[in-house]
This record gives sequence, structure tokens and C-alpha cells, in this order.
Amino acid sequence: MIICGLGPVGQLLALLLGDYGVRTLAIDREHEPYTLPRAAVIDDEVLRIFQSVGLDRAVLADAQVQPGASIITAAGRAVEVFRARSGRLGHPPLVSINQPAMERTMLAALDDRPTVEVRRGLALETVDRRADHVDVYARPVAGGRSALISARWLVGCDGANSAVRARLQIPFQGRTAPQRWIVVDALVDRPLARIPHPHFVGRAARPTVTLPMSPGRHRWEWMLHPGEDPAPHLEPAAVERAVAEWLEGERAEIERAVVYTFHTRMAARWRRGRVLLAGDAAHLMPPFAGQGFSSGARDAGNLAWKLADVLDGAPLSLIDSYERERRPHVAAMQRLARLIGGLVQSTRPWRVRARDGWLCAVEGTRVQRLLAENVKPLPTYCEGAFATRPARIPMRRTVGTLFPQTGRLDDRLGSTWSAVTIDETSRALLQDAGISVFDPGKDGEWLRARGLTWALLRPDRYVFACGGPDDVGSALQAWRRIAPPARVEVVG
Repeated sequence: MIICGLGPVGQLLALLLGDYGVRTLAIDREHEPYTLPRAAVIDDEVLRIFQSVGLDRAVLADAQVQPGASIITAAGRAVEVFRARSGRLGHPPLVSINQPAMERTMLAALDDRPTVEVRRGLALETVDRRADHVDVYARPVAGGRSALISARWLVGCDGANSAVRARLQIPFQGRTAPQRWIVVDALVDRPLARIPHPHFVGRAARPTVTLPMSPGRHRWEWMLHPGEDPAPHLEPAAVERAVAEWLEGERAEIERAVVYTFHTRMAARWRRGRVLLAGDAAHLMPPFAGQGFSSGARDAGNLAWKLADVLDGAPLSLIDSYERERRPHVAAMQRLARLIGGLVQSTRPWRVRARDGWLCAVEGTRVQRLLAENVKPLPTYCEGAFATRPARIPMRRTVGTLFPQTGRLDDRLGSTWSAVTIDETSRALLQDAGISVFDPGKDGEWLRARGLTWALLRPDRYVFACGGPDDVGSALQAWRRIAPPARVEVVG
């Protein structure tokens, strides 16, 4: 296996593959990891993936849990638009990070994966797709001859300007936002009293985002108007004046101030033969929902076990489910980010008045509570590698949804296929087929509330099949059709 690109998505994918025992070579053209922060937040789904590689606690040690997020109206009134309920997946739903610290944690862990090799300073030159493998030529960026590297699969995790995607001539469809933003990262001596959690400041004159990062860090973002020269806003004195507005005795040391342009893009396809795309190489989204790295991490969590199973002999068609599952979810996150961005970036007075009027009207109502607690799309898939097609309405799905984890259930389940049950008959049937079966504990309420007695879980903890004792047989038949033959023979 070759991973091209060793940013955070490539690192996480390499860790997952390493834990599945897949021999993996990760290459990157840069000699050192990027040292400045980019991604600002992660969510509970991503922390659950980190848990699967044993790093969730280490990541949280360098992070800051956020209780929610608010929009500040033009009149200065803060209205909650996201409430971080904890418990369903076992981790905080909104966590601010320092990306360099998170990457250091992952890179240190990669040193302990004997099946993973990292080579830096290698630039991808060509990709030659074969029927049963991929040939890659890579050249040292410092100079020298290109070398042939062959593998069963290649995954491009090499970012927005992906060399892998370019070699495959896959269009990168979508749009670039007309607005540019100044992004300022600062070191702070203590949390800012005025900004206890992320705030979207809806000023018509200058929309702003301000959010705590990991402990000791803070970020500000200011929108530039069309045609506006960013140079005056990047002057150190101008940056310090803009930041000073938000300080009440705290000290802020500016780490960097840069101009960003945001994109909403999706690769026309995420696979050609034995070459796949993941993370920013496959999709880009505006930052307003904090889902850039999180979406790439979900790609890694979805793809790693499928590649491992296919390498063990599972049907090649299993890989097709990667894009079928992930593309609609990424598109939903892009829509959410655009929606939030539209609310924040309003500059026309009538739009600002309409937005603020609606926010103030729903504040304190059940509507606001429901929106704040459910603004992020549910972690479910509408189709893919499941025993039956998931229900059309997400709220009604059982198959295709991420099984809950109120404690640390996943630590007991391990990293392979498993089942949970509250019924002895179902337990016996599943165990007779060689499936490891566990008592879900408090998460058994998810089964009881839906009239179910068991659920067969994929390695990424999505529900492959579920039902009562009479449904076990058909679920096992569907599982055997996609499981590696060696595993089926062992359990048969």
C-alpha cells in the first residue's frame, strides 16, 4: 500500500492500516511536517477514530473542549447556534485543536507501527495503473534519480493540489468563494473572557470569526470585501489593533496573519482502478462548520478497513462502497458549511436585519434547541456496504448508522467485525457463526428503543445489519458475501 501525502489524513490512514497489519509506505514531498496551525476543530466522530488507534486521550491532552458555538448579531447579542451534547459517541462533539501538536502525536505513534514506513522528500512523478497493482515513480526533491515503487493500492492524501488527482486527470469540480479572509493565529496567556467558545460575529461592516484553539492559542478571522487590498490589514499594527478589541487584560502574541480563500470542491470521482483519493485531494469545504479535517478523517476511517479486507481476499467491489458512502455525507457537510457561511458573511443591511430578527425570534424556544442540538448531519450512510439498504430518512435509520458509545465500548469490540446483543438466542446464533459478540451495556437502550435484539457492526462501527433472532441467518449470508474468504472459512 502506498499513501501519497503525509498530512493529518495520510497520517491517520497510515495508523489505521498499520493496526490492520497492512504493509504501508507513506511518502511526502516535504522534509518536515507543516509547523503552523490550519485545522481548528474536530468532533466526536473523529475522536472515536482516534480512539480506534489508541490516540484519543493524547489528542485531547493538547485540545480544548467547547460547549457550543454562537452567532453575535449586529447589535451584539450572542445567540447559540450549536450545542455540544456529549454522550452518544463517547466523546465531546466540539473540540478545538492545535494541528501541529495533533500531528506530532500521530507521527510519534507511526514510529511504533512496524508495518508502516515513512519516506519524506519524495515527489510523485508518474502513476501507472495496472490490473492488479500500481506502479509509481517518485523523485527526491533534493535531486537524484526517480525510483519505481509498486504496490497493490495507492491512496492520494496529498491535499488540494493533489499530484495523484492530477496524474489521473480527474476534474476538481465546484467553486471558489469570492470572499477572502484574513486569518490571525495568536498565543494567549489565558482564555479570553469575552470569547468562552467559538463566535461568528455578524457585523455587516466586517464579518468576523473568533474562536479559542487549543490551550494557550486563539484564532481570529476577518472577511475582506470584494476588491479590498489585504496589505493594510496585514500590517502588524493593524492586526494588533483588531485583536485588542477582544482583549480584557489578556495578552496575545501574534503567531501569523495570512489571507485565505475558501473553496467548495469535489473530485468528479474518487477512484480509478487501484488508485483512490481521500481528504482534501477528494474534497474541499468552507471552514464555517469546522469539517475540513474531520471529513478527511472519516474518509480514512471508512477506507482503511475496506482496503485491509480486500487485501485479505474480500470482493474488490467492497472498495466501490467507499465513495458511495462518503460522497453524500461530504456534500451534506459542504451544504452545512455554506449555510453557516451565508449567515455569517451577510453584509447587506436588509439581510443582516432579517438574519438577526430570525435569530432573536427563535432564541430560547424549542426550535432553537432542536436546531442547536441537531445542526450537524447524523453520522449515517444512505447506501453502501450493508446487509440491506438503509432507510431513506436518516432519523429512521438503523442499518447504516454509527452505533452509539456512551462509555468506551469500542475498546472491548476491538478492530474487526463484531456484534452486540441483548438476547441469548441471538448471541448463540452469532457466536456459532464465529462472530465475537459483546454485551452493549448502556448502549443496549439503542437496540431496545428500536425493537432490536442485536446488531452486527463493521470495523468502523457502522451497523451492517440488525434485527431479532429470526433475522440473524440472512444477515450472516450478507456478511459472508463481502467478508474475506479466509475469515469466513475460519468461522464456518
